[in-house]
Amino acid sequence: MLGDFWHELFGSVGSLLNSLTQTRQQREYVFVDSNGMPPLGLGDDAPDPSTPAAPPMWVQAKAQLETLQQADSNFLETTFLTQATKAYSAVLAAEGAMSADAIASVVTPDFLDRFKKRIADWRDAGLTRFVSDVNLDPPTTFKANIGGDVQSITVRFTGSAKRFTKDDMTNLVSEGSAQVDSFTEFATFTRPAGSTTPKSADGGGAIHCPSCGAPVDSGALRCTFCGAPIPGSGGTWLLDHTSVSAYT
Repeated sequence: MLGDFWHELFGSVGSLLNSLTQTRQQREYVFVDSNGMPPLGLGDDAPDPSTPAAPPMWVQAKAQLETLQQADSNFLETTFLTQATKAYSAVLAAEGAMSADAIASVVTPDFLDRFKKRIADWRDAGLTRFVSDVNLDPPTTFKANIGGDVQSITVRFTGSAKRFTKDDMTNLVSEGSAQVDSFTEFATFTRPAGSTTPKSADGGGAIHCPSCGAPVDSGALRCTFCGAPIPGSGGTWLLDHTSVSAYT
């Protein structure tokens, strides 16, 4: 009788262990896709911890700018950032004045159209936009892309300002803050692929059309009088869009 007892006990334990093993095996293979493969994060698709992480975006931007300078020897990041700051400041001033007249030469046509529509929407809604007490920190090149049909550089602007919209009827703030507040905004500047930065007049750059001799504006792609292409031109970076995120 005692032998039968121990025989049944060991048999029950063995059955239990066998059941647990089968359950574990089922759980290990239950998560599969329609092709019978484990999903991302399991099996062969699991990330390799030994793979180095991608460098920060601003580091990648520096590498892109170095590549740009190899193709465009006249490009200087410091000069670009100075021009970008002037263009961005002009747009802030135009926003506060609710007029696009002063920014046509520093923004893309698409940006200008969107800006005009925004102003029209404010007026139609009986709103007035206010921008004042602007104080900008030194800008930072955050992202660059020199491939494709368009070259683009995204600049991060930080600072403080009063920037708000007020309802003309109620005199209440409908958007933003009437107090000085800090902000971060990303401005993306573009120019056609293959463009080069014009040399300044002091640096020996052409200031007249090589075909007809007419005066040439800095950064012009073609002569406005005869239409001839201008060598070493097309370097004007125009503000294409702004966003509170570098990813939009």
